Amino acid sequence: MRKSTKLTSALCLSLAISSTAAKADTGDFILGLGAGIVGSAIANNANKTQTRTQPRQRTTTRKSRYSSETQDIQMRLNMLGFDAGNPDGVSGRRTRNAIRQFQISIGAYASGKLDNRQIAKLYELTTPQQPATVVTPVITPVVTAAPVATPAPVVTTAPAQQININVPAAAPAPAPVATANIITNTQVLALTANPATKNETKVSPKTTLSVLDPTNLPAVHGLTVERFEHDVKGLLEKVGYQSCSAEETRTTCTLERDTLSETVNVLTQDEKIYGLQREVQFKNPAPRAAIMGKLLDAYPALSHFENMTASGDKTCRITYLNNSGELLKAAIATPANAEALRQLADNCSDYHSLEVFGDDTVSGLRMVFYSSKPIRQAIENRKGVFQISSKPAQELTF
Repeated sequence: MRKSTKLTSALCLSLAISSTAAKADTGDFILGLGAGIVGSAIANNANKTQTRTQPRQRTTTRKSRYSSETQDIQMRLNMLGFDAGNPDGVSGRRTRNAIRQFQISIGAYASGKLDNRQIAKLYELTTPQQPATVVTPVITPVVTAAPVATPAPVVTTAPAQQININVPAAAPAPAPVATANIITNTQVLALTANPATKNETKVSPKTTLSVLDPTNLPAVHGLTVERFEHDVKGLLEKVGYQSCSAEETRTTCTLERDTLSETVNVLTQDEKIYGLQREVQFKNPAPRAAIMGKLLDAYPALSHFENMTASGDKTCRITYLNNSGELLKAAIATPANAEALRQLADNCSDYHSLEVFGDDTVSGLRMVFYSSKPIRQAIENRKGVFQISSKPAQELTF
């Protein structure tokens, strides 16, 4: 329609031009008509060019949400067969679905977000372990001889009763996770336990316990509660602590590094340790998965307890749960206060706790290990701050 209109306009224009020229012949008229048609075509092409719109380019920006902790978790979920997709460090719908499937497999609520215990369980299941050696005991029944006065009864010897413990075959060791390429700029935290820690009893997630094995208690650089130690200061200085101050019943040492600072307090009575408290502060937040992995390796038994806290004293556990710093606070402030130590021993029998501060990243952690046995022994034997001296009576005169 638009082409017809433009052609008609061109014809009219050529007729007008021919009418104004009185002496124009037929050839001039045809030439004018051709010029009008050509002009109309040029105008039509110009209008098409002007009306054509260029496609608008869309530029999208994607906000980076990379997390080395998320990338590590994605790799471990894939190792267990829960499809978290490409481990790119960005938590999406696929990653959350994999977390829910993992939570369901361990009997937890499928929230799509891992808590401390679930992260520890994930690390346990994806860390190669040596197969356990189980000794199968044989119980032989005791046969009692018949009395002489009566005919000896026929005794049928029962077959030995055998207790079989089925140990699942060790799963093939998964490929090692290249954590060096995943976690960068991470603070290095040395969690040194006693030499026997590697043999520490593994607690099944289905087993509910309240106390630890007394023969294999968690340690701080080889120091455990209920242990006799003559030179605490010298031992801590050997492992790198600085600015150590030692009193009769308390030794305090500090350590400063580029990425963290920490303080260790060791409390003793009659040279037996009754309290250990180690506090670590990170100068830059550390990935939670990396810290939980180190705690799991250093304290495999304690890490499996609920809230990573073990105590045979129910009241003590409830009182100091997630508030472990208050347990030894008075003893650290006034270690020679006999009455405060009596009250501590009466209020709490034993307590072992690992406390981590922070959700996605960790700003610090606290370890508190305590036993009232050294205090009670000092009270009974009148040692340490409970020793009674006869000097005041000797100086009294009448």
